[in-house]
Amino acid sequence: MSDIVITVIAVLAGCLMCFEGYKLFRLSLGIAGGVAGFVLGKLLIGLTANNGFPWSTTGKFVVLALFAIGCGILAFKLYMKALIAITTIVCAFWFYDDFGFLFSKIDHSGARFVLTCLSGLVVGAVIGVVVYYAQKWTISLLTAFIGARVISGVLAPVLWSGILSGDYAGIIEHQILGGDVEINYTLIRVLVLAIFCTAGFLIQLKTSKK
Repeated sequence: MSDIVITVIAVLAGCLMCFEGYKLFRLSLGIAGGVAGFVLGKLLIGLTANNGFPWSTTGKFVVLALFAIGCGILAFKLYMKALIAITTIVCAFWFYDDFGFLFSKIDHSGARFVLTCLSGLVVGAVIGVVVYYAQKWTISLLTAFIGARVISGVLAPVLWSGILSGDYAGIIEHQILGGDVEINYTLIRVLVLAIFCTAGFLIQLKTSKK
């Protein structure tokens, strides 16, 4: 039940950012800050768990909630000052989560992790700087992208196990991305992200005032 609630909240928040991000940019930035905080909390839990720290379900929930709420409030208060940092964190996680397969041929796991994250950090920093000094269309694109990323992250597993058969989707994914790519919803996530990001961006440009 809790998973369903989280999924619904994530989709609603993602849609708000994706389609109304420019008009509600400060609120959208707060939501993005919450997403970035959730990502940081998740990374912290993962790193400490790998080093032998025993996390309980309640402990994980508290840490994720504190990071998400804290970073969301901080981003809302700081507004544009937090934009570059939030964009960098979200893009770094996006690269690591969706495009790690680009570095799959690197045998050393540490080097693979560092290169993937650094690629995301560089791209995120560039996007953040551009949006910071940009006009309406780049802010609309950023919010549409972040909203679409949230939506794709929660819808991909649902589509994988529901509408699409996991076996068939995996075969298609391997055919397109290569046989050595781990089955991890990459293809579905990218497709959902591209569809929602494009739709959100075009709708924002059409409905938002200059």
